[in-house]
Amino acid sequence: MAKRCIGIDIGSSYLRAAQIVRTGQELRVERVFSAPIRRSTDTLPGMLRSLLNQHGFDRRAEVAVSLPHSAVFFRRIETDFAGLEQIRQGDSSALQPDFPIEPDEIVTQVYSHHQLPDEKYSVLTAALHTESLRQRLSVLAEARIHPSLVEAPMFAVHSAVVVNHPEIATGTALIAYVDESYLTLAVTEDNGILIVRNIPIVACSDNNVDSVQEQIAQVLLREAQITWQKAFGTGIEQDSRIYLVIGDNSYSHLKAKIEQSTNCQVTIVDPYAKLQSPPDCRADGTLCVAEGLALRLLAPEKAGGTNFLQVRDANKESAFRPRRELAVCATLVAAIVVICIVGLFLRLSYLETSYGHVKNEIREVFESTLPHENIVSPLVQLEQEFESFRKDYRLFASFYPTSSSALDVLYDITKNTPARANVKVDDLLIAADMVRVSGTCDSFESVYEWQRLLREVPGFTLVDVQDAQKEPTSSTVHFTILLSSEVRE
Repeated sequence: MAKRCIGIDIGSSYLRAAQIVRTGQELRVERVFSAPIRRSTDTLPGMLRSLLNQHGFDRRAEVAVSLPHSAVFFRRIETDFAGLEQIRQGDSSALQPDFPIEPDEIVTQVYSHHQLPDEKYSVLTAALHTESLRQRLSVLAEARIHPSLVEAPMFAVHSAVVVNHPEIATGTALIAYVDESYLTLAVTEDNGILIVRNIPIVACSDNNVDSVQEQIAQVLLREAQITWQKAFGTGIEQDSRIYLVIGDNSYSHLKAKIEQSTNCQVTIVDPYAKLQSPPDCRADGTLCVAEGLALRLLAPEKAGGTNFLQVRDANKESAFRPRRELAVCATLVAAIVVICIVGLFLRLSYLETSYGHVKNEIREVFESTLPHENIVSPLVQLEQEFESFRKDYRLFASFYPTSSSALDVLYDITKNTPARANVKVDDLLIAADMVRVSGTCDSFESVYEWQRLLREVPGFTLVDVQDAQKEPTSSTVHFTILLSSEVRE
């Protein structure tokens, strides 16, 4: 089943792309694109959209994108096993002294490591500022392109070299990639990269090709010796292999200059050496980055690399940033305190306003109720006046809602007398809060039946039978019933 992938190399003044299809073990270049970015007329999102809309690149293919040379930093770090594990777990604080990026703003990836004597490890790490990654993804999102891989250019170049020149997979070698403004060097050993260096190239003041080649040759030879020395501790040996990635045929004499100065075997990388390509495709080394990006997705087993996109997503989910978390917590606490204080002041203002309204209402009620009184303490004065009214009402009113008149009490007693009890009342006393009934009946059951009926009367709070006695001669029962009741005089 065929699988297609697109590699997009975005430079400061150019855009290059390659679409490669893999069928089984066969790799074939289907489309390539290379064009300068004219700042006056071209926009990068517009050129990216044109790849899919005008130049026939497959919309369904996975996309890999390169990062700017200036955005990626490489370091070869010597550490112990604990430090290696710390770096592997994405703890950027362990790398702070080695990269010019704050730990909270760094995206790091371990490319490779190998063991050194004395239980030490040599670790090749690549780092990127999160803002650089965000800007690159923002441009792609504007063009509606969502990449699966975001890679450093040298790792893409290494993939292209490994696929087209598989002999590099054994032994040691040096890869030199000459860009418009950077020289990137990588030392490899057994298909793994040991060290990577980015060296800016200062443009010549003239346009003489020989002068440009001479300058690049001098920089390349000097920096190659330094890079090899950093990797192995010795200078470049004779017959060492150097793979030169250049984009212009005018640099063809550069190979002879390097071979003459180093006695090394220099190979100009052919991006189509092992890949099938359309007849009109010209072997141009500038396409190695775009080609290598597509190969990173199609043939990851050929050469390793990094994917800053996955590292960024993993850091988002798992990285704990104490400084940022503390700042967020402090901000939230401060906001809560401010809101509470503001809420208390608002509640105080509301209560003061309500209290003012209540005082005004009390004053208005007082003035309407007691217009001739002087206001000293309205509530106390009103309570005293109400109590005086209650006493007068008890003395002179014909009706008081919580008490009963003597006639009402007599009515309640008469109404609730048992019908068949043959009760005769001999004495009835109705006082202010007590009623006493004395009399006779034919049985004790009649007395207690009358007590039960009187207890159901709402006005009687207590009904008590006292001195219930039966005469021996006549079987008549004498009784006294005490009732507690509030009676109106």
